[in-house]
Amino acid sequence: MDYKKYAKELLCRKKNLVSALSAINAELESLENEKCACKSSACRRAGEDGDYTGRIINIVSSIEDCRLRRSVVERELTMIEKGMSGLSDYQKDLLERFFVERDTRVADAIMERYYKERSSVYRDRNRALEEFTRSVYGVLQL
Repeated sequence: MDYKKYAKELLCRKKNLVSALSAINAELESLENEKCACKSSACRRAGEDGDYTGRIINIVSSIEDCRLRRSVVERELTMIEKGMSGLSDYQKDLLERFFVERDTRVADAIMERYYKERSSVYRDRNRALEEFTRSVYGVLQL
């Protein structure tokens, strides 16, 4: 197994994970509000139990699904944070630009900003990816 490949894929998903976390939190809040509305509605109509039970079961099931998805997204974002925490600002910038933002002409921008040659930029990118991979997965290959 090449864990550098998994690390690249994880970094490429970072933007999607951040937006997914925001969407999941909004969905969870909406479901919690719906659950409260359903309970207060049931209190007003105390005699009609069948409709309420099915509806509340569906809402609770959706809430649990939402919480599970949120925990998966948070786990991956935590992995990214921990992997980035041990890197220098230069290395973080390399990984962000090459894998997260995936800019076109990123090497040229890095070369100008840090006054480095193209070969140095790519060598540094590979080293940063290796350090990130070790921080996240503990190994580079099995």
